Amino acid sequence: MKKVLISILLLAFVQTSYAGHHEQGGALALEKRQADSEMTMTSLTLGDTETVINAKGTMGEYGTVYVTYKLSYNADRVSGFVSGTGRGAINSDTVVGGATRGVWTRKGSVVQIRQVVQISDGSQNLDVIDIDMLSDTFIIKAYTLK
Repeated sequence: MKKVLISILLLAFVQTSYAGHHEQGGALALEKRQADSEMTMTSLTLGDTETVINAKGTMGEYGTVYVTYKLSYNADRVSGFVSGTGRGAINSDTVVGGATRGVWTRKGSVVQIRQVVQISDGSQNLDVIDIDMLSDTFIIKAYTLK
């Protein structure tokens, strides 16, 4: 019994030693990769289990960008998971591709996507996207992960 009690106390001590480092100064600080970009929805396909959104726009260092997002529904139908692909034509010789995974939520007529993007040039972004369903526009805020 004594060994069990000592083991429990040691485990509790180990947990508290790892639980530190949550001071406000230790928060994750992300830098913007580029200025916020606006895209225009080019098509929307509604389904029973997912919605597919296509869009086009100009995005800073990625040039002319085309994206497709597949939004699957949770039971509440106002949130779920998102996956997507995109291509950016930077110039006549350079095109980059990207794949995304994340989550989405809807409040009123605005859908917000939070996703991690893996780009073919090796970079990674955290994108926060606001889709205004009333105006068919996206505002994409891209933050540098890598």
